Amino acid sequence: MRAAALLLCLIPAACGPGMPDLDHRLTAQSQASGFPELVPIGPLLAQADADAPRVAATEGLSLEARAADLRRRANWLRSLQL
Repeated sequence: MRAAALLLCLIPAACGPGMPDLDHRLTAQSQASGFPELVPIGPLLAQADADAPRVAATEGLSLEARAADLRRRANWLRSLQL
């Protein structure tokens, strides 16, 4: 019974259209062009890091504010238990 159900599910997939013919969708210019040139990734990553440096001062301030808020909440919870 399971084999028949599996067969019924696979028949439409087997009878369906095959892979699309992508060669006819490409223009003659794109078929004649070569592959892009490969470049080393190290300089690209260095440039990406240099473009958007992280500002440690603002991150440090936000962490200090978060720590102060957590301390305040901890003190409030301690006061509720007494």
